[in-house]
Amino acid sequence: MNGRIEELEQPTSFLSGPAEFLIAKLAEYIADVPQFLAVFGPRIDPYLRMDYSMRELPALRIYNTTQVKQAETWYLEGDVVMDVIMPPQLRREMSQQYSDTICAALMQQFRRPSFFASMCSEVPGLNELGKTFDIDKTLMFKFQGGEAPSSQIRANFRLLLTAWDDFLTSDDRTVDDPFDATLGDLSRITSTVEGLLDDGTLEVSVESDQSV
Repeated sequence: MNGRIEELEQPTSFLSGPAEFLIAKLAEYIADVPQFLAVFGPRIDPYLRMDYSMRELPALRIYNTTQVKQAETWYLEGDVVMDVIMPPQLRREMSQQYSDTICAALMQQFRRPSFFASMCSEVPGLNELGKTFDIDKTLMFKFQGGEAPSSQIRANFRLLLTAWDDFLTSDDRTVDDPFDATLGDLSRITSTVEGLLDDGTLEVSVESDQSV
């Protein structure tokens, strides 16, 4: 069992899927906004974290639960889910106000043209992000022995799979063989250039090793 887990943890065995890649970059770019970092600190987590303690709140967890591939070379579609978990000790009216403010701020973040352009430059094939934006402020996050108010946001995404296929080659992989780096041996050309005198004797030799 341990050996199989270690194999799963090897970074070269599998590439992250497009949605998981998007989630990681999204968390990174939200954390780059000073206002969000000031509120959430290090608790902007790119996965469905379940073990928050009360002193770690407020927290923002970002994840994906479902995705649909429409056709072999077309789009992967799904939702980015963002849970805003507030400290339970806040007064009820303050908790509602803070949730309203943060959810509105996250919606504005997704509406920023510069944010979408930056995400497109980082995530291969990203075609839509936050075109639909659903907010539910009625949820609760359950602790062991307690609950905290939570708001959930669902923002759609769409990724062009052909662009993701092109991205595979940047890691020396192909669509047909994505689990091993098979293109590396073909990515460099090594050559030797020799300079000869009129009598055919060697004057200089230069080796060249370059990427293609």
